[in-house]
Amino acid sequence: MNNRLLLALPLALALSGGTFANDADSDKSGDPAVEKLKASLTNINGFEVLDARAGGDGTTCITYQVTNDQNGMTKSHAVVQGDKVLRESTGNTRFAQAWNSKCVASK
Repeated sequence: MNNRLLLALPLALALSGGTFANDADSDKSGDPAVEKLKASLTNINGFEVLDARAGGDGTTCITYQVTNDQNGMTKSHAVVQGDKVLRESTGNTRFAQAWNSKCVASK
């Protein structure tokens, strides 16, 4: 019985180490565009980057989520170009124009 435990322990540690490595990458820590986005948010609880795509012109399109007031997750989008951060919100036409021209794939 002890031999089985000793054989299983390194495997369990290796698998858990890989999981933590993936978790560390999930918010794209260190990415300047992600850091600018996080700095612009009033709530970063549960912040997680779901997708981040950098364009050739220095624009980064980010889909992310944060914890909302009801302890659920709210998914949102942002366009980061240089020091300018445009976040998705109702009626934000500047964000909509930037997202549509920089982030939506043309067919």
